[in-house]
Amino acid sequence: MGSIPSSLVKALNELGLSNYEASVYAALVLYDNAEAKDLVEYLSISKPSVYETLDHLAEMGLAVKRVSKPARYSAVSPQMAIDLLMGNHRKSADRALAALKKLETEKVHTEKEDALWTIYGDTSIEYKIRDLFGKAKSHIRCMIGERYLPFIENIRIKDIPLVLIVISDTPGLERKLRAQFPGKGAEIHVIPSEKFAVPPPFAPREFEEIRKLMRVENTLELIVDDEELLMVPPFFSSTVSVLNTRNKGAILHMKLFSQFTWKRLIDGEEFPFPPPPQKKKRA
Repeated sequence: MGSIPSSLVKALNELGLSNYEASVYAALVLYDNAEAKDLVEYLSISKPSVYETLDHLAEMGLAVKRVSKPARYSAVSPQMAIDLLMGNHRKSADRALAALKKLETEKVHTEKEDALWTIYGDTSIEYKIRDLFGKAKSHIRCMIGERYLPFIENIRIKDIPLVLIVISDTPGLERKLRAQFPGKGAEIHVIPSEKFAVPPPFAPREFEEIRKLMRVENTLELIVDDEELLMVPPFFSSTVSVLNTRNKGAILHMKLFSQFTWKRLIDGEEFPFPPPPQKKKRA
């Protein structure tokens, strides 16, 4: 009895083969050509299962049956096999994407607004940022810390209004971003991190303690078409958690609040809040 590495079987599973198909194909590569009984003995699989699997592999183009008595089988080259499997994956992905996009246009809307939910992990964040940039139709408002720059590095958008603020101390970054987003409606700003250390007017006494906990590189505010919000607060955390919502009230609230913050960072305009009331002096 022989054995096929479990890591190889798992990799072939991920390409669409069953355990039997992965094991039999790998054994055929090892044997060059073999009878069914050779595979039964080597893999300790029942004869009916081996024959059924060989038929499947032949239908998929991964194995060739030689006309002889008894019949002998051989594997197509590993490179050809992988190309075939990847091609099948691409075709399936294209079909699935087309069908899913059709479903997306037929989305069922309920009377209840969407609640907030959380996405964990940088991989999920990257896919979500790319997804939102890609499906924007009317406008994008985005403020990000430098840690997210690789996520938007190769993104290209339609010629729609874009406000992009990046918190970074990297020289020449603004020029690079303007080249990446050259549209007439693009407004690009690179803000040095030190600006976040300056307290806004009428900041609470706890601001200095809050500032010590801040990690501006974690900042993420992304609003697309006023329909979806992605947000990470600018505070220290060993893992990044993202708030994502389509709740209209939450989106408009964040947009209104961020307008004051962004004005302060870009133009130096302060919050138009009145000063706190002064205590009356006793007569």
